[in-house]
Amino acid sequence: MKDKAGRIERTEHPQKRNDVIAALEEVWSREKARLRASIPQEAAEKLDRFLNEKGLSKRLGVTTLIEYGLSEESAEELERLKSEKESQMNRMWGEHATMKFRAYEYFTENGTLTRRLPPSLSRNRSLKKQLRDKRLHSLVPKDEWDDWKDEEVDSFFRRYVFRTAR
Repeated sequence: MKDKAGRIERTEHPQKRNDVIAALEEVWSREKARLRASIPQEAAEKLDRFLNEKGLSKRLGVTTLIEYGLSEESAEELERLKSEKESQMNRMWGEHATMKFRAYEYFTENGTLTRRLPPSLSRNRSLKKQLRDKRLHSLVPKDEWDDWKDEEVDSFFRRYVFRTAR
């Protein structure tokens, strides 16, 4: 049927039209899956430049890249990348283990030094006192630890010997 302006009027019932739309939306949702991923900013910039160079839209370009990446043509490349990543991870684990062991060694050494600190400070103070008693004030150096109180030494013990928070 045509209206006064010559346009064709739809005579379908609204319910029937909604059923068709619902059916199409259901088919569309079965065919597509939404993927949400976080990637490093550097990778996103590279991807954006690549898609711009190829003249692809972001939505279509990413879909095409994923489909190509899952094809058999790129299986060898993916396998090579996978083995490269695995070797990189193994190297990183090795470095991590080494760093962790070094940190443990330093922590243990700090604990040993902390245990030796009170007698060393006491000896230092007694030697400085002897110099002052002999009126050799010019030979007595001023050191950072001269003003340390017991609380300062106790904080080192809590940190390195007893391993508690500051």
